[in-house]
Amino acid sequence: MKSFAEHQSINLIEGAFNIGIASSDTDNKDVNKLVKYLQNKSGSELVMVSNSKGQVKVRREFTDDIKDILAWIEDNGLKIPWGTTKIGDGSVGEGGVKISESTQEIMVAALVLNKYKGGTLSTEEAVKVIDNAKKKFNKVQGASGRPELLDQFDSNFNDLATAISSSNAILKEVPNPVKAYWTGQGWHKDIAKYNPKIGNIKDYNSSDIVVKSSNGKFYGFSLKKKGATKEADPTLINKPITGEKSLLKDIMSSSDVAQLEKSKDLFFNFGLEKYYKGQHTRKQISQMSDKDRNKLINGVPTKEWSNLLRNPRNVFFRRAESLIAKNTQEFVAGFLNLVFRTDLEGYFEGGEFTFYLLTGIGRKKGDQVVVEDAKTSELIKTIDALKDVYDSKLTVDRTSGKLQAWEPKAGAAKVFLTISSDGVPLLDIEIRYKGSYTANPQFQAMATANFKQLFKKKK
Repeated sequence: MKSFAEHQSINLIEGAFNIGIASSDTDNKDVNKLVKYLQNKSGSELVMVSNSKGQVKVRREFTDDIKDILAWIEDNGLKIPWGTTKIGDGSVGEGGVKISESTQEIMVAALVLNKYKGGTLSTEEAVKVIDNAKKKFNKVQGASGRPELLDQFDSNFNDLATAISSSNAILKEVPNPVKAYWTGQGWHKDIAKYNPKIGNIKDYNSSDIVVKSSNGKFYGFSLKKKGATKEADPTLINKPITGEKSLLKDIMSSSDVAQLEKSKDLFFNFGLEKYYKGQHTRKQISQMSDKDRNKLINGVPTKEWSNLLRNPRNVFFRRAESLIAKNTQEFVAGFLNLVFRTDLEGYFEGGEFTFYLLTGIGRKKGDQVVVEDAKTSELIKTIDALKDVYDSKLTVDRTSGKLQAWEPKAGAAKVFLTISSDGVPLLDIEIRYKGSYTANPQFQAMATANFKQLFKKKK
């Protein structure tokens, strides 16, 4: 992976924003801080784009947050080399490179096969570790299907830092690994039985990699990552709330799901009729094919959709709030089951497979690759920590101090909700669109300090 500075030296089309910034290793410290802030805010990796002059833009998914972002930049005294506009996706992929999230997952597996344990190291030392990891790339079952990811190991120090952190944690649980599987393109026949079909969620077993021990047991790890312990944790979940892959299908009644889908259609039909001003009636729009309707949706500027989501007639987000809020006890319990995959417990009673949630922590800082201790939670310990929550009074309410999208003076086109246990806030939920409006809005959840404390007590 070329550094930010190397990209700048390449003879690119003047002014083209085709350099993706997916890590905080640019030559501009203020830009690095902004990258970390945006990544924590969205859960995405690719958050900014740059041109050959080093000018930057924030990606379009942050359109609704730009006021908050600019305020944060001002509060922290950052000087950002903006392009002519502050928002834009650029043309990443033509000349820029986006590092796949899968790269770090395979890197973790490769380090585990090397039985590599380590701490902070120099970039010179890191290059050697990467070179040795690359030798194990094809030994990771499933990795050979993505040969292009091997080149993304090179100089990828941020991913290496989190991968070392993860490898350290895995080798504590599996000191004698004999095989590693990457599940990104499917579950190998050796492990397929450990990914049972449960509900409507594809790959309910969310293990990104599976490690086989010399004792014949399998250990699955759902991998997340962040730059430093003090940074905000990655989102617990980032799933669509509508469509075929809707998260809500497994935790809400079919009638409630149908109501939500109907409200979504009504919102978009209203928005399209309003924008195209008599070119199409609402009835005509409702009878269009998905292809034709999506073409119309894509023809509406992002800013206009953002304004429509803030319109008091946004029946879609209003309905989402009311349906989720009324499904308190059952909804929260079901939601937590999905986040932590607790239903897997009944399938692994023989002790053949153990499931972990794992967050690797580390980053490139100056000339060092800084490695911190990972956060690990075993399934059985997670279930134990949640018992008190399941037995409490669970509620879903509007997040204190936040305005919903349709309310006057709302800063963002989002729905903000908080899940509480006996009145104590545990999870903050956001419903928002990310990027294209032909896609389904995302359901994101972030743990509060109170929620994290539950797990600390059980360690």
